[in-house]
Amino acid sequence: MNDHSNVRSDAGHAFLDLGERLRLRGQLDAALSVAQAGAGRYPALPGAHDLIGRIRADQGDDDGARSAWIAALECDRRALGALKGLAFLAFRRQDYAEAERRLEAAALEAPHDVTILAALDRVRLSRPAFTEDVVTFEDPAAALLLFDAQGLHLAGSTGDTDRPAESDIASAAAIGVIREAERAARMLNLGSVRHILIEGRTHRVVVAPVAAAGGVMLRRPNTAPAGRVIALAERAVETARTWIEAG
Repeated sequence: MNDHSNVRSDAGHAFLDLGERLRLRGQLDAALSVAQAGAGRYPALPGAHDLIGRIRADQGDDDGARSAWIAALECDRRALGALKGLAFLAFRRQDYAEAERRLEAAALEAPHDVTILAALDRVRLSRPAFTEDVVTFEDPAAALLLFDAQGLHLAGSTGDTDRPAESDIASAAAIGVIREAERAARMLNLGSVRHILIEGRTHRVVVAPVAAAGGVMLRRPNTAPAGRVIALAERAVETARTWIEAG
């Protein structure tokens, strides 16, 4: 689980290789000086922040490692080393829900990496049978969206932090999906619609109505079990009701 030492080799940045060699030799202070100097010169280089994260983790500074890996994801939300590193930290503090979510994102970027798939299996086996994931509209990375009956975005996001307008577009589309599903259910005498599962090439999306107040949309990589995504969406409906009443 804690083998996240593979540096993405950014051509032309020799300090990454030097810092990694120093780290592997246990010269952590020297490695950190090299990595921080490199990050200062190239602040948009995810590999520099990833290297700092691995050094900080080796030093036992989990907060520093997490900050560095978050910085790497701000440079590139697909930064594989950062996703694996954050999963390692989450696993170490027994936050299996975050560890699984980070590894699912990593598996989406490297679907044939057996080490990631093995780590994902280990995390899922380690989770208590009835552990509940936190369902919140405040975390942009949660890929959870709330919209009203007119399809206007109220809270949360699709998880596409580099495309904020995507939440407005998704809200309008999602209310249309709910209305069509409800119309089909009435025509076929199927009763009320609880949720709609959409299977995509890379993601699973669940759209669910929230009484007459609109609905929620939850997106997860398709490495996440469909049953868990549906269960999370149904819990998100309860969270949405509480959120609307409080608002």
